[in-house]
Amino acid sequence: MDRRQALQLLAASTLALGSARSALAAVGSSRKVVVIGAGIIGAAIGYELAKRGADVTILDRTGPAAGATGDSFAYLNASTKASSRPYFGLNWLGMAGWRAWQQEPGAALPLRWGGAVYWREGAAATQLLAASLGTVRGWGYAGRAVDGAAIRRLLPSVTATGDPQGAFFPEEGSVDPAEAVAALLARARQLGARTVFPAEVIGLVVASGQVRGVRTRDGELTADAVVIAAGLGSGALAQSLGVPLPLTSSPGILVHTRPQPPLLDRLVFAPHSTIRQTVDGRIVSSSSGHEGGGGSGDPAAIGRAILAGAADYLPQLRDSAIDRVTIGQRVLPGDGFPIVGFASKVDGLYVAVTHSGVTLAPVLGRWAATEILDGIRVDLLDGFRPTRFS
Repeated sequence: MDRRQALQLLAASTLALGSARSALAAVGSSRKVVVIGAGIIGAAIGYELAKRGADVTILDRTGPAAGATGDSFAYLNASTKASSRPYFGLNWLGMAGWRAWQQEPGAALPLRWGGAVYWREGAAATQLLAASLGTVRGWGYAGRAVDGAAIRRLLPSVTATGDPQGAFFPEEGSVDPAEAVAALLARARQLGARTVFPAEVIGLVVASGQVRGVRTRDGELTADAVVIAAGLGSGALAQSLGVPLPLTSSPGILVHTRPQPPLLDRLVFAPHSTIRQTVDGRIVSSSSGHEGGGGSGDPAAIGRAILAGAADYLPQLRDSAIDRVTIGQRVLPGDGFPIVGFASKVDGLYVAVTHSGVTLAPVLGRWAATEILDGIRVDLLDGFRPTRFS
């Protein structure tokens, strides 16, 4: 795919993702679908199914965004995916999907679009960043090299000493993940979907090789199709039906301050801190990449250390109060790429588990609904099927 084709695909997908609700419902379906998981992927699939007129029930063992989603840094980007062009393209379409969702009726989405500014220390790290920038620009992605003066213009509240060399990606953004899930579920309910929390799924009902529903501690729910989008809990559910789903987890620690005055319009990826400001003014920061690094010891002490590091770049944070420190368990498929599609051993069983779920949610939600309701195979997902582990 060349740059022109990529841009055409992005534009076409943006228009399609932003289609009016009435037009989508006109070609809807009365199929019963149970979605297991109310993180960002489950909420996205449930919402897109409801837009199509499906009879949707969304279940979660604990509640909305209670797993990895709620503890995500929620950085919307494709620039960090330069090692795989198909995966990069999928994330780029996900970004377009968020912009389309933003225009749809219903509960507002807490999005911030201001771009992301990166700079690094040391020649090797700086060269690696420049190489990544060159790769994604060659694929048509918006980005440019920046020097210290440009970084300070883009981030007037931030201290960036010397003359660092970095990159600016103007079309990237972020979202509050828990509030986004709440908004998507509210939109889905407005379209007729049901949400049940807490609802622990203890098994799936299968007859003659076809999924027929789910079994919870409170009884059974019948379904024509079942979506497993339960993050780390997806592996055991799939394995109970002989569907291998290799998943691992990796801890990510983030510090969240209490609301601050306006400091940042953009995401900051400085040499030893990652920082963003939410719509309500809170600062979210990690000390090891946008997903938050691991660590051991007292979470409160780790949080204070992370905030002290962020204050090297934002001195205004030195006396700010910490609201909470989160330790999320990031979902990592065995090969690092999404697992999306129908399982080969059980008809009607659809799997959707991925890293970078916040960015990918709109496009995976839309394409999952297309595959489930229309029986159409979206070929751009072919490299990410669960059958690759069979």
